[in-house]
Amino acid sequence: MINGIEKKNISVKELKKDGRYLNAALYTPKTEPGKTYPLVLFLHGAGERGDDLNLVLDFTPGADTFMTDAWQAEHPCFVLAPQCPEEQCWVPYVDLLAQSLLEMAAQYPVDICRLYVTGVSMGGAGTWELLTRYPHKIAAAMPICGYAEPFKLRAAKDVPVWAFHAEDDPVVPVTGYYHSPHGAVGVGSRMAMSSLRSSGNRDAHYTEYPAGEMENVYHTHPHGSWTAAYQNKEALEWMFGKTRFDRYEIEFICPGVFYMEDYNNDSMYLVEGKEKALLIDTGLGGGNVRKMAESLTSLPVELAVTHAHIDHLLSGDVFEKYYMSKKDVPLLPRLNDGTGKNFTEKDVIDIKDGDVIDLGGGVQIEVAEVEGHTPGSVVFIDRAHKCMFTGDAFGLWMQVPLARPISEYKAAVLRLKEKLQKPGYTELAFLGGHRRQEGGEDPQDKYVPNSYEKIDDMLTLCDLILEKKIEAKPFPMNFGEPAFISTYKTAYMVFMESVRK
Repeated sequence: MINGIEKKNISVKELKKDGRYLNAALYTPKTEPGKTYPLVLFLHGAGERGDDLNLVLDFTPGADTFMTDAWQAEHPCFVLAPQCPEEQCWVPYVDLLAQSLLEMAAQYPVDICRLYVTGVSMGGAGTWELLTRYPHKIAAAMPICGYAEPFKLRAAKDVPVWAFHAEDDPVVPVTGYYHSPHGAVGVGSRMAMSSLRSSGNRDAHYTEYPAGEMENVYHTHPHGSWTAAYQNKEALEWMFGKTRFDRYEIEFICPGVFYMEDYNNDSMYLVEGKEKALLIDTGLGGGNVRKMAESLTSLPVELAVTHAHIDHLLSGDVFEKYYMSKKDVPLLPRLNDGTGKNFTEKDVIDIKDGDVIDLGGGVQIEVAEVEGHTPGSVVFIDRAHKCMFTGDAFGLWMQVPLARPISEYKAAVLRLKEKLQKPGYTELAFLGGHRRQEGGEDPQDKYVPNSYEKIDDMLTLCDLILEKKIEAKPFPMNFGEPAFISTYKTAYMVFMESVRK
């Protein structure tokens, strides 16, 4: 029962973050053990604001589109339908909504790669805003008769979007700037889609209903384009066909260097020389990372990995050989056991401190060993492009199997610091193995880039941990031995007692 009305398979959730809260209805599908399911976030319009969730649940077509027996039979999914308070709009609640999606994925069998968002009118604007601020979280979206800030929207260049609007919508104009009475400002769907496409989005679709169609065909007000949109099974099937699992997001760093990121926020880099290109790490993504890399260059592509963990080597088997320190070969059986892969030492081209991978044209990738996270962890230095690819050398987990003693890691960092003080090494960009190492994954995170400063802070942190002069808080993720985390200025380390030596 919700406010006195029975709603099948629906429970009430209270969403909270930073002093803000929302009531929400959660539809739970029939589930099977071991399976995960998509989640649809539905954002209502201004007329359903308040403190009565029935207003949201009875709005049709809306969230109910995804709760029908017919839809659930083909596409079982969770549906989260929050309610915006009176006199408010969705924009101030976007951080809370994003957090709630992740919480649902942690509490229920939700597929983290298939989080979908759709909304109408004010909820369409909320959908656009969520895409703008959290593009890495959303698999696909269907904003309907909404409005968006067009320049910020370019951040969603990798998110599949299908938008809908009626040409004669008198409430939210289909084009031009709209100053909402609810506080948000943006442009209508036609201009929003133009911005998205010009940013590079090639999975951006738009349906604009001709003037009169809403009234004459769908027998509804011209603002009510959701009536038509939620009857468009092609669009609904299109959205449910999208997943972040095999999606790679690509950024241009500088001429000759590309950044790629998978669904797990694992970072990969493609470096071009004159004769060949080098892919650094493979991530966990389900797509063919080699084909993705080869689509960015006309040069033959080779692979080098910073260390032999699953989130850096998983797709290495699409290459015949790859560069890696053979000190990490003892980690391969563990990787094989967890994935069914068959990585062996014969596929490894051994690299050691001081080795160079020559890409031609003066682009030389220097190897520097920074053992600690694993026995064979390395960083790659590219002086031609002024980059250092650090893997997990400074976003540091030392509670993992085969992690080296902290004193050994400190000695390796000191050796690297000495190298970086030489001419030609003092203006490098530090490019890490995961965006989250720097806290730059989401807008509300405090961004602390990897840097020369972090090296000094990490050395100090090593001493403080070894001397037990710094607080060590319990850390939730461990591998059989209790883990702790300590921080000092820009540096942090997760460790276990057995490496505190």
